[in-house]
Amino acid sequence: MTFGVYLTGSFGQSQNLYQARNEAKRKRGLQEKVIEQAREDTKKVIALQCDAGLDFIVDPMFNFFYLFQPFTEKVDGVKVGPQENWFNNNVFYWRPQIQGPLNAQIGFTEKYIHLSELPRDGTAMVVLPSPYTLLVLSDVNGYSDRKKAVANLAEFIHAEAQHLASRGVGRIQYDEPAIVVRQSLGSLMEEDLILLKRGMEVCGHVDGATTILHTYFGDAGPIIPNLLSFPVDGIGIDGTETSLADILKHNYSTKELALGLLDARNTSLENPAEVAKQLRTVAERTHPRKLWLTPNTGTEYRGFTHGINKLNLLKQ
Repeated sequence: MTFGVYLTGSFGQSQNLYQARNEAKRKRGLQEKVIEQAREDTKKVIALQCDAGLDFIVDPMFNFFYLFQPFTEKVDGVKVGPQENWFNNNVFYWRPQIQGPLNAQIGFTEKYIHLSELPRDGTAMVVLPSPYTLLVLSDVNGYSDRKKAVANLAEFIHAEAQHLASRGVGRIQYDEPAIVVRQSLGSLMEEDLILLKRGMEVCGHVDGATTILHTYFGDAGPIIPNLLSFPVDGIGIDGTETSLADILKHNYSTKELALGLLDARNTSLENPAEVAKQLRTVAERTHPRKLWLTPNTGTEYRGFTHGINKLNLLKQ
């Protein structure tokens, strides 16, 4: 069994980038300075990942303000809607206004990531929204029912994933917080799982890349059997929200398993020996095809230094 480590999303921005953005916002600085600083910080974070020996290298997403931004701003048929809180974090997203069905378009994600700075050896990873989370956090019109809507969104996301794979990206992570948040709140219905399954049936396989459905912000325990049934190469579980006992109930021999045992929203640092013990237990009792240690989500919530600290934990 392969064991490895990687980051799972947006990195906390540096003070220099924060200052450059504030200066540009107040018309006291140039947008070119923001672009330059974002590229400089991106190179630094990519280099740190490579030096730490991480198995997948992710763009730190310094050009993103929220997960849906490339889709919302660059896709015909989608507009920017009202601002809403991103799952009770101190960050926000703008609710997509989707008038479907959407026609195939590719390349919209490239405008927001530094693809040329990522390695070309198949270890580059890009994060895309899961079609289910995109569906339920958007205002959607133009479809006869939600199943047709999620299928169309999945087709659209799959085309982008396939395009990224053709550009050398070896790993596609579909971010899926909504399903486990609803499960944790007791509002999950059978229809939700059917919609997520339909989306993964469309975009779960990408030629030239592996795929992982990464859940976070909620307890995945009760729906792990569902996640294991979806046609993706791996699943990600938020180990800060899902009990180890629930994780250990299942056999993962047909899937890769990414365990988010590092809490990206907490500045406290985990005990490496305890984390290693948990990983050994999971490996010995659940037999995943590959086992990955990750933060539960991106480190953007606590800043640049916090992200560096969590990255350093991974390389131990």
